[in-house]
Amino acid sequence: MELQGKVALVTGGGRGIGRETSLLLAKHGAKVAVFSRSEAEVSDTANYITNELGGEAIYVTGDVRSVEDVKKAVRETREKLGDVDILVNNAGTMLLKPLDETTVEEWDFVQDINSRAHFLLAREVVPQMKENRDGVIVNISSIWGTKGGPDRSAYITSKFAAIGFSKALGEELKPYNVRVNAVCPGPVDTKMTDDLGPDLNKTGWLQPIDIAHVIVDLCLPKSVAVTATAVEAFGGGRPVGL
Repeated sequence: MELQGKVALVTGGGRGIGRETSLLLAKHGAKVAVFSRSEAEVSDTANYITNELGGEAIYVTGDVRSVEDVKKAVRETREKLGDVDILVNNAGTMLLKPLDETTVEEWDFVQDINSRAHFLLAREVVPQMKENRDGVIVNISSIWGTKGGPDRSAYITSKFAAIGFSKALGEELKPYNVRVNAVCPGPVDTKMTDDLGPDLNKTGWLQPIDIAHVIVDLCLPKSVAVTATAVEAFGGGRPVGL
């Protein structure tokens, strides 16, 4: 129970990597706030933590692109569980489309969820973390945040941004004992990747729990030496399109 008494806020916590991360944080003793647009999914995750794991959890519905929804999520977490000690910016989306076919609206949608939301959430919790001189932020990037590739310029740009943000903020918060890192998963068998097509070759793909272990390890006291960096969690799979 290395995270006993800690409060974690996980975006996109209703399914996939976010759900598994929420459950694993709870198993390590953390109180968990699960944040997503889907009330059915986040309530299921929070109820599982409470009823099956004997932990403490709440759910908050909202859009990570909305300043007001983000403020509400952090406010409700503080009121019901306490100050946010751990923030996992997991909510994400993917777009596979050539640049000249990508609309401005699609481009902005991807950047808002995969990058801007990280800023919005961090901005709400960092002042309290600095005051407490303790905290962990993990931003989910992608292996595509480390390389180029065809038909995904919007997605890759957003994931590079997540890494840059993590490194910049991690350096900024070092004097306050707040650690910030990015995790760069390789291909993971989730609903988001299912939506890419029915005929994907998923040989060697990771499961959400595999990435959850990486995320939660970065939240544990034993990882005090790791900050302002990006951790690749690639496994044996090959990204879609390669």
